[in-house]
Amino acid sequence: METAALSDGVWIEEIESDVLKKFEENQTGFEEGSVRFMPFGQVLPRCYARFQKEISELSVRNDDVWISSFPKCGTTWTQEMVWNVVNSCDFDTAKSVSLEERVPFLELTAITERRHMENDGVEVAGTGLRNSMEQVINMASPRVIKTHLSIDMLPKEVLEKRVKLIYVCRNPRDAVVSYYNHWRVMEGFKGSFEVFFNAFVGDVCGYYSPFIKHVLGYWNRRNDPNILFISFEEMKKDLPAVIERVSEFLNKDLSKTNILELANHLSFKNMKKNAAVNKEDVLEAMRKMNGSEK
Repeated sequence: METAALSDGVWIEEIESDVLKKFEENQTGFEEGSVRFMPFGQVLPRCYARFQKEISELSVRNDDVWISSFPKCGTTWTQEMVWNVVNSCDFDTAKSVSLEERVPFLELTAITERRHMENDGVEVAGTGLRNSMEQVINMASPRVIKTHLSIDMLPKEVLEKRVKLIYVCRNPRDAVVSYYNHWRVMEGFKGSFEVFFNAFVGDVCGYYSPFIKHVLGYWNRRNDPNILFISFEEMKKDLPAVIERVSEFLNKDLSKTNILELANHLSFKNMKKNAAVNKEDVLEAMRKMNGSEK
């Protein structure tokens, strides 16, 4: 395990927790374990330390659009919505080019242990095997970028340059169930829901915990003019209204027809059958990497 140079004022705190120990015994995605990155208090895989400084110092462009959330809170839905708003509802591209290519997940490679890169080989976007930071750096503007980092762990220039940022949250009672299923499929979690739930409420659940602190960090900045705070529940209740809010926030003029067409494109039925969005290639690659269940 290599030593990483962290940003000034950042350090790693080992987590002494029986709940975390039980959690880690029941998953295959991370052999090096999880640690707490201080002074932020965010739990991430130890391997993140290799890239922490590089991500913190990432060059941000003024026309970037950033999407953040705790995992399983409507991120994919929001990514597809935002990308289409930014790109004037280019549905042909939205159906032919993978969302993992159109809206890269900034720190995915940073939370992928090196053993996977050495042993698995196939560089499928969305698995971490292709360098996700390079994806972001090499993208043409305007970039739409996904992250799950807490607000104080974002690249420094995101807040310094006050670029547009959209945060999506979800009721934690639903988020934890979806997150449990995510870990079973993506990270080889074999434990019971009780084991997973205890780690979730114990603020040591694999990566990006603690949940409440994550949400509050963005909620407390929701009145900043460059930050839009939306919810999964709002999208389910009235998707066209949320699309309209997002388009106004991004200074994009979508007609009523555009909004209704985009809402139809974003329906669960159409998202599920859209091969560019449903991540079947990513899921299959992750199952092979971590020995997960179908």
